[in-house]
Amino acid sequence: MAGLLSLVRRGLGRTHLVQVAAALARELHLGTDDLRALRLPVDLLQLFPRWHSGSTEGFHVPPARLTLLPEHAARPMRALRLHVSPSTGSTAIVLTLLRDLRRTLDRSVRLVTIVDPETDARELRRLAGVIIGRGSRVRFLTMDFATIFARDNAMAATDRDGHRVLLIPRAFRTLTNDGLEPLDVRATERRLGVRVVRSRLYWHGGNILFDGETLAIGADTIAENATRLGLTRGEVSDIFVAELGQQVTVLGNPARGHFDTDRNRVVASGQASYHIDLDVALLGRTRRHGRTALLADPHLGLAQLPAVLDRRWPGSPPYLSSPSAQALIAREYRLTARQRDPALRAYGRVLIARGYRVVRVPQLQTRGTEEGPGGLPGQDFVYCNVLPGLNRGRPAVHYVPWGIPRLDAAARQSFLDAGVHPVRISRTAYLASAMMERAAGLRCFCGTLP
Repeated sequence: MAGLLSLVRRGLGRTHLVQVAAALARELHLGTDDLRALRLPVDLLQLFPRWHSGSTEGFHVPPARLTLLPEHAARPMRALRLHVSPSTGSTAIVLTLLRDLRRTLDRSVRLVTIVDPETDARELRRLAGVIIGRGSRVRFLTMDFATIFARDNAMAATDRDGHRVLLIPRAFRTLTNDGLEPLDVRATERRLGVRVVRSRLYWHGGNILFDGETLAIGADTIAENATRLGLTRGEVSDIFVAELGQQVTVLGNPARGHFDTDRNRVVASGQASYHIDLDVALLGRTRRHGRTALLADPHLGLAQLPAVLDRRWPGSPPYLSSPSAQALIAREYRLTARQRDPALRAYGRVLIARGYRVVRVPQLQTRGTEEGPGGLPGQDFVYCNVLPGLNRGRPAVHYVPWGIPRLDAAARQSFLDAGVHPVRISRTAYLASAMMERAAGLRCFCGTLP
């Protein structure tokens, strides 16, 4: 059985789902229950009414009639969802982030923290009371979840009747597991009072952006679904359109993306980074400038290189003290900038074609893998992973500073140039550094709730 499962998995990566299913049904006389046991996506197979004959004609996806919750600078934030699991070492990050969010966000914003069931919730609440303070804005709930990155395992939406919905991926993929349950569905519906809808597709929320104007999806998400589910890239896009009710704007080149089913990971990327929200922020329509987007620019980051290499800034690693180490990381930044520049420029062209005014933001990044940073630890400086939304009545972006005055000032100026108010979530560089050590940023840790 294990051998047959492996053959089917690899077959979907090379051959269309319909052809794989038709051959199995014809040669082995298998029915749909048998195909399901072999982990073929039978729900997708049924979108092809002539699949028994090996034909893809008649492919049709019924609309889900969902509307994603748009996130843009001029829209009030309703609620944020964070996940905490002490076994991952994220407790200090999440509690510090909750304290700072409570201090800087509008008082109307609800903060919901999901605690994994293995945690001593009573002790965590006691600790939170000391760090965050007492108050009704922060709510703690205990339930299972697949990742501490709350952005990735669910997206907020409403259905056609206006009911609140959390959309979760088909299954959640990590480096070690390709089929985790994203959230405890029953507990989520009961405790949060929302309807949970499962997508037909695999995705991480960090590779999807929606500002009410554009639904942007990273190319690697399209490529992964095509490979894992045995679909064409066009069919994957059509399913996203049916589920989310918006035309898809792909950032990156899906033809360059390659998902290895044996290794359970992206091994060749069509994107500039593993998630597009590290490099792009869609801000919606600002009052004076219309559609506006932030785009990472490593060359603006390189202009601040002397300040970054100055060991006097808080948090600078000791290994940067020698001239040879500084020369090494300077070469790393320049090499990475050359490698990423074509993809970032392509993002910009796509956004400009969509009618966006593109404002460039400094960024410095070392080489990574297709799944996360793999270069020099503590040396990736990212400013596009922000939370857009109204703050005190002003269109704003909420961000975490890196504690390098010249670099932070350059990013702040970019935000102002975009026509939004920059809101520093934290007063120190702790959050930015601690989150990036986990290949993440502010948006990664903060999921939305409808």
